[in-house]
Amino acid sequence: MPTETLRNPVDLLNPDMNGGRYTPISLCPGLDFVFLHGGAPTTAAAKVRLFGDPLLEAFSIEETSASGAVPFLRATNNTTFDVVLIAGQLVKGGKQNRGVNTDILVCAGQTAQVPVTCVEQGRWSGRPGSRFQHGGIEPINIRSEKFRHVSSSRRSESAFRADQRAVWSEIGEMSNCLRAPSDSGDLLASLEQVKGRRGRRTEDERRLEGASLNRDVTGGLDIEAELARLEHRVRMLQDEAQHMLEHMRVIVANGDTELMNDHRRRLDHMLRDLGNSQREIERLRELRGARGHAPTVTSDMIAKVDEAARGATGMLVFFNGEFLAGDIFAKPEWFATFYGDLRDSALVTWEMVATRHAMAGRKMDAASAAEAHATARSIVNDALRGNWTDRPTAAHGRAQLLEHPYLEGASLADNDGRPLHVLVGSKRTPEILRA
Repeated sequence: MPTETLRNPVDLLNPDMNGGRYTPISLCPGLDFVFLHGGAPTTAAAKVRLFGDPLLEAFSIEETSASGAVPFLRATNNTTFDVVLIAGQLVKGGKQNRGVNTDILVCAGQTAQVPVTCVEQGRWSGRPGSRFQHGGIEPINIRSEKFRHVSSSRRSESAFRADQRAVWSEIGEMSNCLRAPSDSGDLLASLEQVKGRRGRRTEDERRLEGASLNRDVTGGLDIEAELARLEHRVRMLQDEAQHMLEHMRVIVANGDTELMNDHRRRLDHMLRDLGNSQREIERLRELRGARGHAPTVTSDMIAKVDEAARGATGMLVFFNGEFLAGDIFAKPEWFATFYGDLRDSALVTWEMVATRHAMAGRKMDAASAAEAHATARSIVNDALRGNWTDRPTAAHGRAQLLEHPYLEGASLADNDGRPLHVLVGSKRTPEILRA
């Protein structure tokens, strides 16, 4: 391990120091991003790649053995590149899906243990030797809470432990609040449901654009009539399915196999129709504002924020003007690789928070944007002035933790001390997440 002093992990990435800029953008009242554009090129190692890069076929993450171990996976790097995994990155496969606990650099030709936390409580099975794949980023509330726990563990015992029960609890609350259940308590399955609904809402926006139904999104008669029709259809299908099941019991008693198979096919078709109708009802309820005053993030808003993210090296996320967490990468292309997952990480948590507040009859703070934008620069400056102390890494490279009254920070650098990724978060849980 090199003995020279590690360079300040934020200096090279700070817009105020190298001619870059801060780009604030509000998605909707209470949800704000601030993008950091680094300006001058950084000196990050050229041979570093990020986990999930399709060129890394010879890099694998697997269970530690045939029996596996919940808190650890094994990374094997048979490539010519050093490979980075970031804290909160989801890996899917193996005996259960996991979330990475800390930034890790696995050098070329090396192996390393990867400390992880389970994000799929109800499964412990899988094909032996199967590789894990990149599965996105944990929702920002889970990721931020884990970051605080792991940082505390690193300070107290040089370990990389998270609070497993707290993670499971957050996953359960999120899936219940967003109506995205999973039989195995799988965070990835719940995220896919939420993202799928968002995609369907986008299609609805396109379908309604320019049409008279646009004025009905906030409670017009057309949507109400369609809801009434579908709800009536659901009741009819439920009655028909119940009668079919009763008839099938008689057929089983008579031993008529051919008639039984015919009825089973008809029942399967009926249940699919029932499921589709129920999903359509959920979509229409969301369109008419069934969640009260919950701000809705539209496809136009997402397109706007995606445009602002171009060329950035990182972003900070704010809910109601309070800072949650932010990522800064050494290269704009690295941020671009993770940006979509980081954006979705914030959106999923926002959807949960907005839904919860709407149910309680509370509105988001429309004036929070100005506070968030004014705070972003001070957060970076405070991180610069903080005391960054050397800490052991989970694998290779160099690591530091930020000692600061209200900010939590962790930096990963290559073996020469060149910063690769900085994760900064709030040391306290924002009020909006406690409500």
